[in-house]
Parts: sequence; structure tokens; C-alpha cells
Amino acid sequence: MNHEKEIVRKVKAGDIDAFQVFYKAYFKRLCNYASLFVCQSDVAEDIVQDAFFKLWDKHSSIDTEQSVVGLLYRSIRNQCLNQLNHDKVHEKFIAFAKNYEAIDRVYRLDFDLHNVDTDHFYVFSEILKAIEDLPVKRKEVYKLSKIEGHAHNEIAQQLNISSKGVERHITLANKTLQTKLKHLKTAIFVLALLP
Repeated sequence: MNHEKEIVRKVKAGDIDAFQVFYKAYFKRLCNYASLFVCQSDVAEDIVQDAFFKLWDKHSSIDTEQSVVGLLYRSIRNQCLNQLNHDKVHEKFIAFAKNYEAIDRVYRLDFDLHNVDTDHFYVFSEILKAIEDLPVKRKEVYKLSKIEGHAHNEIAQQLNISSKGVERHITLANKTLQTKLKHLKTAIFVLALLP
């Protein structure tokens, strides 16, 4: 850990050799992490390289008291979520969301990020808990629409309610979830990604 802090101090001072050491130490592991979000390894590598590029571009403003690995970790996670949204890979996103807590726990341990960004690490499990707390019919409509991807008319037919009723349930569910999860910025971001 002290060795890492020394390298980070050198990077902050503009030492390109120290930056290359840091890059080599974490590049592969961060690519593996990014690959859990995006299918293509070349896209994952591009995202990680971009995160390192941004880090070097702003190396003089690095806070040596904070975890630089944690900064990269968050940057890569957010960029991957943006990529999923851009690609509209709904099934991949939902599959990842369901496994987020377990994946995140493993990578926190791997990167020694025990105290970094704690509120955001269990964001998906918090979303799922909030959905489970919705009234029964509203929860059923919301899951069929947002999690399983059914069209409104299909849901209306399946649950024997009107399409307007489906829309109303989803609107009210969204309001409830946004209010309940407003303390988790990443949760609001994730909810916005759901179709």
C-alpha cells in the first residue's frame, strides 16, 4: 500500500515511468472488470485506456489521500453503464444488474476498496429491494415492463387491466422508486437506463 502511494505521488508529479508502472499493475484487472459489463473485449479495453488517459491528463490534480484505483474503478463502471445504455443491450444490462452485488464484492476485495464509494456498491440490491416493497399489483406491472421487457398492451392483457392502468402503475412506481432511492445517485441513473 505504501509502495502504491509512492507511485501515485510520482504520477502526480508527472513521472511518466511511474505512470507506466501503475498502468501495467492495474490495466488487465480493470479490463476484466469492464468485461463484466460489456461483451466485446476491445470495447472494455478502450474504456479502461480512456480512464487511464483521463487520469494522466489530470495527473497534477490527483488527491494522493484518496484511492486512485477507486477513482478508476468508478470511472470505468460509469462509462460501462453509459456504453450499455448507448448499445441498448437490455438483457445484458439486466443480467449484470442481478449479479452486481456479488461481482462488486469480489472486485472491492481484489482492488482493496473496502472504504471507497460504499453507498454505491450495493445499488442494484437496493433497487431490487425497493421494487419488492411496491404494492403487489404495481410491482407486478413494473417487473413485467422494466425487468422482463413486455409491451404495455401485453401486460394489460395478461393482468386484465387497461393500457392506461399499466402506464399509471409504471408512472407511480417510478415516482416511488426515485423518492425512495434519491440518496443513491447511481440508483437514479440506473433506473433511467431501464426502458
